[in-house]
Amino acid sequence: MAALRALRELGVFAVFFMFCASSISEELLQLPLRTKTFEAAFQGECQSEGGPCQQLCYDLHDGTFECGCSDGYVLSTDGYSCHPETNSSSNSTSTEEATTEPPSVTSENVVMNTIAATTTATAASTTEETTDSGPGVSEEEDYDSEYTAFWSCDQLDCRNGGVCVTQSEGGVRCNCKLGFAGPYCNEEMDVKYPSFSGNSHIVLPTLRDAHKSMQISLEFKPETHNAILLYSGEQANLQGDYIAILLVEGFVEFRFDCGMGEGILRSDQPVVLGSWNKLSIYRDRWDAWMQLNNDHQVQGRSKGLFSRITFRDNLYLGGSPNISMVQTRLDIDKGFIGCVRKLEINSRNFDFRSGVKGDALDGADIGECRDDACNNVVCHNGGQCVDHGKSASCLCPLGYEGEFCDQEVTILVPSFNGSSYMRYPGLGERFLSFLEITVVLKPRSLNGVFFYNGETLEGQGDFIMLQLINGFVEFRFDLGNGAAIVRSDQVVSIDKWHTISISRTGQLGILRVDKHPYIVGLAPGAFTQLSLDLNLYIGGVAKFKETSPNAGITHNFDGCIQKVTINNKPLKLLQEALTGRNVNNCAHPCVTGPCYNGGQCEPTMDEFQCHCKLGFSGQQCEVEVQEAIAQPMMGGQSYLHYTSEEIIKRVRGSKIDIQMKFRSFSGHGLLLWAGEEDVTRTSDFVSLGINTGQLVFRFNLGSGEGNLVYNYSRVGDGHWHTLRAIRYRQEGSLTVDDGPTIVGTSFGQLNQLTVNSGLYLGGIKEISHMTLGRYQTGLVGCIGNFTLSTDYHVRLVTHANSGINVQPCI
Repeated sequence: MAALRALRELGVFAVFFMFCASSISEELLQLPLRTKTFEAAFQGECQSEGGPCQQLCYDLHDGTFECGCSDGYVLSTDGYSCHPETNSSSNSTSTEEATTEPPSVTSENVVMNTIAATTTATAASTTEETTDSGPGVSEEEDYDSEYTAFWSCDQLDCRNGGVCVTQSEGGVRCNCKLGFAGPYCNEEMDVKYPSFSGNSHIVLPTLRDAHKSMQISLEFKPETHNAILLYSGEQANLQGDYIAILLVEGFVEFRFDCGMGEGILRSDQPVVLGSWNKLSIYRDRWDAWMQLNNDHQVQGRSKGLFSRITFRDNLYLGGSPNISMVQTRLDIDKGFIGCVRKLEINSRNFDFRSGVKGDALDGADIGECRDDACNNVVCHNGGQCVDHGKSASCLCPLGYEGEFCDQEVTILVPSFNGSSYMRYPGLGERFLSFLEITVVLKPRSLNGVFFYNGETLEGQGDFIMLQLINGFVEFRFDLGNGAAIVRSDQVVSIDKWHTISISRTGQLGILRVDKHPYIVGLAPGAFTQLSLDLNLYIGGVAKFKETSPNAGITHNFDGCIQKVTINNKPLKLLQEALTGRNVNNCAHPCVTGPCYNGGQCEPTMDEFQCHCKLGFSGQQCEVEVQEAIAQPMMGGQSYLHYTSEEIIKRVRGSKIDIQMKFRSFSGHGLLLWAGEEDVTRTSDFVSLGINTGQLVFRFNLGSGEGNLVYNYSRVGDGHWHTLRAIRYRQEGSLTVDDGPTIVGTSFGQLNQLTVNSGLYLGGIKEISHMTLGRYQTGLVGCIGNFTLSTDYHVRLVTHANSGINVQPCI
């Protein structure tokens, strides 16, 4: 009886016993049943004498038979008698009592084998219309609860092409063909918005007129991070030409092969589980572009000379009829779990119904999605609705706030409220062995994660994290053998700015808070490299369950963050963010817009500094420079930028000849720089700068650096000096004032300078990062009489395309 009660709690009632007498146990027949339809199976055949069925009898495939009733009658709980169909349970009961006594049954000709009571309510799609905005995802129990009474395929008679399948949680059920539902696949249903269980698929016609180019628009609501969403190709096993859309660790991948090698596009951010995601793909011959939700568009290209895809196989949505056959090519064996409400390919909007009503040729295990809370919520400005069951909320993109993302806001200094985050491209494998991070923040709470990057959405593998625990700063990282935990000795103060600095070299981690002593820790095991494949989160994370258990994250950060630097490169908090949630402005002077005439406000703890455009100066860029500037003055965070071909062609190539007049009030600073946008240790560059009062001429042509240090005079004395720097192929020379000329060479075989970032004088943006830490500041001083190739005199301000913090020389 305890087992029976447990089954009834699941909405299913099953009784298994041998019928050893002429009547059914009254105790069992009087049990309350939470069912709409009762079915009983008996051993024997319908032709047997004394058959128990009052009205209709059906022979089953396994040597048993079951009873049924004519239209207008319902099978009673005894399994063989019928009573008139009524709408109320009370009427049903009274009618049952009035039914004719069943004929006697002897144990010689029939033995009751199984009584299985199941809920067989018609699918929602056959009785209710779904809204145009799309349905929600049926809960997992909706797939299985109707079938948990069956533990052997001998007990099931799957109809209309359905097949009996074993469930992972135990028991068996009918896997119905598209267009049918119910425990025996005996209920017809039309699918508008299909739901997929992980063992489902829909077969659609072979793609036509898509061999050269195609546009795909797909709207789907996923419940898992790994799945086959869609595929088609030349062969059933996807050998040769093919296309596929997959979920891999939560990221969308579009793969396509024209016959000589595949191209793979991967979204910059993962899908949002339990929310409608929009995917757009455009392919033209070898090239393809993909956009997920409001994310950046990513681009990819297939390999080889062939540019057309041959489609001979059908198009499969949500899975495969033989998933093991395509697993080798796709390297994934999981079908989609969730809902699809739109699939459009080359202007054809597919109807998921089968037969003459729709486009589907076949399918299996397809249900109808149900309404969700997002049907009544409209998120504006690219906001994304997330269904929480009985309620829904909008995830607002950066720049918008409010319940429905309908309020525009300009973020200057991000503020996080404990449910916020900003998401960026992950660190990947760019910092395998060495990583330095600096975060400037002001907490309002003593607990919360403010920096996290992991390897997998299941929380396994490597990660790096910074968080507050009861006011202590905690730095954790895991290289694969367990987390290193480095914790500060002192708590931080609430509502005050702090500078958090960490570095990691192999297994060694170092933490410093403000100017307190360094704290050191070691990661266990033998691994030394850090691989971070997922997105980077600042100010919090989207879901705690997608972080590593070894990180110990329980709260998101509550406070302000004004600066993040990664390996000397400042992270552009607003410009580089992929997306964000519930981010607002911190109370800071920069938010009030204190810089005039297009000046840029840079927060510095509670203060600020204005970086003025060319032609303006002053603490707030309020002074317009009227006079022509022949000798511009730089303040350490200044620069002039040149991109004209007349100048750049005299910088790149096999030769450069620079003549310049300058004065410096500091023993350190960058005078001149030309290099590549994406700087690495082997990037081409040429530079002139001051280090410990000495002039330094450096250049790298891609195979090794030349480094000429002028030891004959000091130039950081505030006096005017002249220089001449010449490079011809790998040889360089440097002369200061009337002193001797020094020479040097670069390493390797390369002799051409390739640059694409233009020419900078007096400094450069992101100076520490661009110069790989060689310089931390620009020139503090003045420049004059700048000449290239002995004959091209550069008008320093007039010829500049842009500049920051430039004033007339004093």
